[in-house]
Amino acid sequence: MKKHILFAAGISLLLAGPAFASPTCLAISQIYNFNAPDNKTLIVEDNTHNKFKVNLLGFCQGLTFKEGVAFKSVGGTGLSCLAAGDNVIVHNMGTGPQRCSIRSVEPYTAAMQKADAEAAAAKKH
Repeated sequence: MKKHILFAAGISLLLAGPAFASPTCLAISQIYNFNAPDNKTLIVEDNTHNKFKVNLLGFCQGLTFKEGVAFKSVGGTGLSCLAAGDNVIVHNMGTGPQRCSIRSVEPYTAAMQKADAEAAAAKKH
């Protein structure tokens, strides 16, 4: 009986960890899709269709042309929340993998999406 209680307590602690504690956490194991509007930004969607804006420290060459990227977290597990200081890894032909440091990760709200769409439209005109 004690083993069952300890097991249940362990599962509770795991589920209460950082990836499940906050709706603003982009857990690496939960990444579903991404889009790169430019070489400094990623819009990443998780399995529950929450979107996050991932801002990079600098220019990440060829990011907009990649169909796949990897995410490397300091936490090192799939439950780790993607955060500032973590890396996006892009594989470029000829030059090999390029690590691009993350400056910030924030929820991508409808207002942010609208502002980005308006800025893109204004840039085209």
